[in-house]
Formats: sequence, C-alpha cells, structure tokens
Amino acid sequence: MVRHDGENNLGVWSEFGSVAGMVAGRTAEDVTDDVTGDVQTGFGDRPDLDGLPDITVGATIAQAAVELAPPEGYDNRVDADGDGTDDDATYLGRPDGGVDILADVDGDGEVDFVGADVDLDNRVDFADYDKDRDGVFEKRMFDDNGDGFLDRAEFLPGDS
Repeated sequence: MVRHDGENNLGVWSEFGSVAGMVAGRTAEDVTDDVTGDVQTGFGDRPDLDGLPDITVGATIAQAAVELAPPEGYDNRVDADGDGTDDDATYLGRPDGGVDILADVDGDGEVDFVGADVDLDNRVDFADYDKDRDGVFEKRMFDDNGDGFLDRAEFLPGDS
C-alpha cells in the first residue's frame, strides 16, 4: 500500500517482494542431499505407507499404471466375503510378479480384504482382513494346501 505522500506503508510486508525473489531463485541443487541426491524436505525419511512400487521422477501415470497392472492374461475372480458369489475386486501387479487382490467386503467404500496370488495360479495364497472395519488389518489367512480355500488364520502383530 502506498500512502498519498508516495511513501511505502507495508510494514512487515515491505520485504515480501525481495523474500519471494530469494525463494524463487533457489534451485533444486540448493535443497538436495550431496550424497544421495534426494530432495531434503526437513520432515525426515519418507515412509512406505502403501507397499506399492514408487513412482520415480519422470515416470508418467501411464507408466505407473502399466507397472501396477496384473500380468497380461491374468483372469481371476474372488469371493472375499465367502457368500458364494464373486466380489468386485481390484487386481494389482506385485513387485515379485504376483497379483494383489483388493476388495471392499462390507460395502463401506474401504478395502478390507487384500489377497495375494504370488504364483499366478488364480488362487489366493494368503489374505489380510480388516474384520472390525477400523482400517487396520488384524487377521491373515493362508491356503496351506493350495486348494484355493484359506485354511489357517493368524492374528497380525500388535492385534488380537
């Protein structure tokens, strides 16, 4: 703001223009680690929250979608809730070559079943369940004999 006598009256904001210029003038080299080349945010290491492959700088959404797609020709159906009918599920490729199967068993819009077909035989080898709908997977079931039915259950660490 300029007063009628021509003098600047911005108070603490009078330096805003020069500070903005300094910030805009910083380059990626100014904020990267000299050893790793990673951008330093000041928030510490970035945890892997979803278990999915990282999308690297320069990767496109289409490339990421191809990496997450199940192998070509993979055609599986799953009855995650055990009611005798196939459930709507999302099939994602795994870094080890298998497929993850995600389903909303109770219809609340949240995934509460994540099955893994690690050997691509169209049978779930193991699956994690969120049985109490709290967003935490507390139970893992296994198909020990390979017949396509989950035979054994274990509670995941920290839950009971």
